[in-house]
Amino acid sequence: MRFRVSRITFIAVLASVIIAAPSVALAFDETTTTIPADWDAANCGGCHDPWPHAAIGSGPNSRIGVHGGYTTTTSKCSECHSVHQAPATATLLLPGETIKATCFTCHDGTQGRGVYGAIAARGLTVNGSHSVETTNVVPGGDAETGGSATVFFAGPNGTMSCTDCHSAHGANIVEPFQRERARTGLNVPISAGYVSSQILKQKPGNATTATTEYGSDWCLGCHQGRDAGLSMTHNHPADSASTNASPFVYNNVAILASGVNASTTTTGPLGVNNGGYLMPYPRTPQQTGHAPICQQCHEDARDPGSLTTTGNAGNVTPFTVNSTDGNNAADNPRFQTFPHETTAYRMLIEASATAYTDGLCLNCHPVSQLP
Repeated sequence: MRFRVSRITFIAVLASVIIAAPSVALAFDETTTTIPADWDAANCGGCHDPWPHAAIGSGPNSRIGVHGGYTTTTSKCSECHSVHQAPATATLLLPGETIKATCFTCHDGTQGRGVYGAIAARGLTVNGSHSVETTNVVPGGDAETGGSATVFFAGPNGTMSCTDCHSAHGANIVEPFQRERARTGLNVPISAGYVSSQILKQKPGNATTATTEYGSDWCLGCHQGRDAGLSMTHNHPADSASTNASPFVYNNVAILASGVNASTTTTGPLGVNNGGYLMPYPRTPQQTGHAPICQQCHEDARDPGSLTTTGNAGNVTPFTVNSTDGNNAADNPRFQTFPHETTAYRMLIEASATAYTDGLCLNCHPVSQLP
């Protein structure tokens, strides 16, 4: 009886220890962390992250969160991997049945938050998207013909999944760039944007060549048949390594000054400024010798403004984002979910649900200059 009592006591004590044991929240190391100025309770240490391991690049908002900065004192592995309780159908000891299900453990779009789900939650229709875990066909993926290509991805039955574009562990990722999305929990003015690599892989999909900066060449990692430098297929000119020795990238394009009748540009990030989507004619010195990058036509749906009647200047509609996840219908752009899903046809910045209009073309080709 004494042995049984001792055993019961031992089990009770063990259970209390287990219950009292620290959770995976210890990935945020309170003993060594210097709290940054923009940290708050809603932020939870940038995904339980000891500073400065949350930072990749410059600035306090260059976050990588739980996806990098692994040290012997963090507990990040257990945030995404379930060592003894992963579903039998899952791989890599993931807590979800699939990679997408695991990512949505945190990046949940079902309630209208995150990059998937926000548009539908606001009563609108998704008209362009990268369809995760539903397709393995890449439009323009065939470098020989320019047509679609069937590719074996990381999702179920070879479909595209989150990790085909994103590096879950922050390895071999592109350089940080200024993004537009309003982020919940950051005490940073939305108008300032935030700098992040978005943990984008240098080799998305089945790309064989690494791309260190997000721009046209990153898109061409999968959409190889859209390369304007190909001799076999004619594509709209776009700055890339095959067309320009020093191509523009998302973080460095010619930006038209804000306001009415603007005719001068400076170089800077495409994000957080609608002036990067207008190209007056004749081109400004910074625009000369450059074609648009892919993201100057394909991005979140917005009103960038328009060129003047003569086309030698532009009237830039201000970038205005005052709320997260499309809650404010007056925001321009309302949603910042590209390249996951958009309200526009083929993820073009100006288009209806089924087609693009002349407004898109006239951002760079004024009527007065048409042959």
